[in-house]
Amino acid sequence: MSEKRSKSNKKFMLLSAIGIFMVVDHHTFTAFNIFGDFLPYNSFFMPMFVFISGYFNKVDGSTNLWTYLVKKIKTLLIPYIGLSLTVFGIQQLINYIKLGNEMDPLPTDYFSFVIKRIVTTGSFGAIVEPMWFVIALFCSLMIYAVLKKLLDRMKLWNSYIMFALFLGLHMLAIWIAKNNDTESIKAFLVPLKCLFFFPFIELGVIYRNGPEQRHSAMSGTGKIALMFILLVINAVRTVCLPAAYDIAFDSIDEMAGFTSPYIFTPMISSLVGILFWLTFAELVGKPVCESRFVNFMSCNTFWIMGLHITFYNILNLILMGINNGIHTLPEFDAEAFKSTEWYFWGIGDNIKILYVMVGVLGPLGLKWLYDRLMAFIGGRVARMGEGSEQKARLLNTLTKPVLALLFVGLIAMTVALTRPKADDTDSYIPDTAAGTDEAADSEPDTEELSGVSEYAGQESTSDGDGQDSEAAVPADAAPVYAYLDLAYEHDGEGADYLTEPCAVNGNGSFTFTLNRSDDAEAPLAIDGLSYMGIRLMDDDTSDLDIKLVEIPEVKVKCDGTELRADISGFAPYEDGVIMVFFDCYDMEKYGAAEDLTGAEPYGFAGSSEIEVTFTVSGAKLK
Repeated sequence: MSEKRSKSNKKFMLLSAIGIFMVVDHHTFTAFNIFGDFLPYNSFFMPMFVFISGYFNKVDGSTNLWTYLVKKIKTLLIPYIGLSLTVFGIQQLINYIKLGNEMDPLPTDYFSFVIKRIVTTGSFGAIVEPMWFVIALFCSLMIYAVLKKLLDRMKLWNSYIMFALFLGLHMLAIWIAKNNDTESIKAFLVPLKCLFFFPFIELGVIYRNGPEQRHSAMSGTGKIALMFILLVINAVRTVCLPAAYDIAFDSIDEMAGFTSPYIFTPMISSLVGILFWLTFAELVGKPVCESRFVNFMSCNTFWIMGLHITFYNILNLILMGINNGIHTLPEFDAEAFKSTEWYFWGIGDNIKILYVMVGVLGPLGLKWLYDRLMAFIGGRVARMGEGSEQKARLLNTLTKPVLALLFVGLIAMTVALTRPKADDTDSYIPDTAAGTDEAADSEPDTEELSGVSEYAGQESTSDGDGQDSEAAVPADAAPVYAYLDLAYEHDGEGADYLTEPCAVNGNGSFTFTLNRSDDAEAPLAIDGLSYMGIRLMDDDTSDLDIKLVEIPEVKVKCDGTELRADISGFAPYEDGVIMVFFDCYDMEKYGAAEDLTGAEPYGFAGSSEIEVTFTVSGAKLK
C-alpha cells in the first residue's frame, strides 16, 4: 500500500485517472458529468477498470499460479482489508461525534454479518460500498488465471473464441439477474459478477495483442471522428431503447439495475464508453500524462475508491460543526446527515464540486502522509539494524507484523472508546419483555447498524410478554413520518421527488395523494415516473420504535383506476430509515399474472392524481 511508482504506460495511466475521477463524480450525483449526458458513467466505468486489468494481465500456460495468487493477495486483498479496517475505525469516530449517545451499539453477530456481506455484495457497508469491486475483480482474475493456464497448456486457448464464450456467459449472468430478485441470487452474486466481468479481461488482452497499434497509429482527425461516431451510436441507441437511461446499468454489486430489455445492452454500452475514453486518452495523452499529480492519482485509485465517501462524511462533519457552533448554513440538514452516509449539502449544484475535490484530494493526501510515515519508519528500522546483517533481517521481518498488530489494536481501541455510554448491551430487548423468559430468548437487534445497508431484518409480531405489539401503540403516540419518493427522468437526467410527509402514529394503513397541481415539479415527476418508493423516517421526537417495522402491502390508484403494485425491494431499518420500492402495472393486463418478467410498467404520463396506500406493521412504543 505504500508503493510509490511512476507508470510507464501513460495512456492507461490517464485512463485509470479518468475512471476513478468518474467514480467520485458519480457518487456526488455528477458535479462535472463529463460527457455523461451522452456516455453515462454507469454504462461503462466498472467494466473499464476490468479492461485495464486485462490489458496488463500476462497469465499463460507457464504462469506459477501460487505466485500469482500471492501477488494478487498482496495487491488486492491486503489493501482491501487495510482500507476497510481504516474506514471502519473512521466511521466509528464520525458516528460517535455526530450521534453521541444516539449512536447504536454494534450487535454481537456483527462480525458474521460483515463476512456474509463481503462474500456476497463485496463490502461491509455504505461508507465503503465502492470496495465491492475489489472482491469481484480478485475472484474474476483468479478464476480467469486458472482457466487460462489449464487451457493454454493444452493448446486450447484462443482469445477470440474465449471472448465469444465469455460474452455468452456475460449475457447469461445478466439474464439471470433480470429474471430473479436480488434476495434469491444473493448467494451467487460473486460468481455472477465474475461471469459479467470475464469478457472485459479478455478484451484487454485482445486490445494489447493487436488493435492497440492500429488504434494508436490513427491520425488526430481520425481519432476525433471515431469519438464523434461513438457519440452518435449512443444517441441512436438512446432513441431506440424504451428509456434514455436504459443504456446504463446500476448496482453491479448486487447484479441489479439492468433496465434495458436486451441482455446485450451492457456489453455494447461498455464497448462504446471504453473505446471513447481510450481514444480520448490517446488524443490528449502527451501533454496531460507528464503531470505528476495525474500519475500519483492513477497509482492510488485504490485509496480513492475506498476512502472518498469517508471524506464526504468528514466534510459533512466539519459543515455540521460550523452549522451548530459558528454560523447557520442555509439548507444544511444535520438530521439527514445523522441518518445516512450518503448525505450531501443541498444548497446547489456548485457545492458538489467541493465534494468531488474532497473525495479526490482527501484520500491522496492521506496516502501521501502514509508514504512519508512508512519511509520514516523504514529509515529508523534500517538505522537500528546497521552493523549486523542478522539483526537487520530480523527487524525487517518483524516490522510489518508489528505495525499490523498496532493498527488492529488502534481500531479495537477506537471501537471501545466510542462504544455508546447509554446502552451497555449489544442486543435489542423490548421494554415490555424486561425480566421475562422471552427477553432472555430475544434475538439481537440486527437492524441497529450505522453504515450498513442490508443487514437481515428480524421478523417479530409480538412484544416479549406475548402481547400483540400492534395493540400496544396508543392513538396519541408522537408519529414518525413517511414520504412518497418518485424516481423520474426529465431532459435525460434522473431525479427524485418527495411528497409532503404523512404522519404514521402506529400500525395500520396510511395514504398519500399526489396531484399534478401540487407544485411545479409534480407534473415532471408524474410524466417521467420510473418507479416509486416509501421512506419511513424516525427521529428523536417520535414515540414509536420502527426497527422491526414491515410494509407488507402497497395499493396504488391512478385517476381512480386501481393498479397492480409489485413490491420490488425492501431496505430494513438503518440509521432511522426504512424504505420499500414498488413498480406499478395495468391491473387488467397483469392482475392475475404470476410472473411479471417482461411486463410493461404502467405509464403515468398525463395522469392527474396518484393515490398510494401502504400498510405498516410491527411498530411499537420506544
